[in-house]
Amino acid sequence: CKARQATSGGKKKANTIRLAEYRVAVRANRQLAVALQAQGLNEETAKFAYGAQKLQRIVLRRQKKFLRYLFYGLLSILAGYGYRPVRSLIWYLVIIVVFASAYYLLGQMGGHPFSLDGSLVFSVTSFHGRGFFPGGLKLEDVITKLAALEAVSGLFIEISFIATFTQRFFGR
Repeated sequence: CKARQATSGGKKKANTIRLAEYRVAVRANRQLAVALQAQGLNEETAKFAYGAQKLQRIVLRRQKKFLRYLFYGLLSILAGYGYRPVRSLIWYLVIIVVFASAYYLLGQMGGHPFSLDGSLVFSVTSFHGRGFFPGGLKLEDVITKLAALEAVSGLFIEISFIATFTQRFFGR
């Protein structure tokens, strides 16, 4: 990509020139994706649309639009901007296992022991925001607070998962 080259003719490019070149690259990738989609070449379309999203994130950073840049980064990590749906599933499994392990360990130390399968069930129900609290857990307990954190994490992952599959199967 021409925009990634820091020099032109042996001289360092100005930031405005590099920003303009990145914008051109984003536009070119998007136009190519649209043309390929019109021809029914969906796999190739996804490749160039994904590339456009990655380049758009660079544009946002160069424009110093840091909140949007961070949001795009989150979308990239969670689901590859919708083009890597397996990432959402991996994050789902990782979060469930990590929180289940935390419940198991903290439960042993805090006087609320969970069995291995009990901690897994508690993690899944907390992730989906349908948590229940076994007898003896209070709102002030560390496990309860951890369950709330898992529910918020679950909300973000579920949103990215839904958005990914909506985009994949119904277009934008």
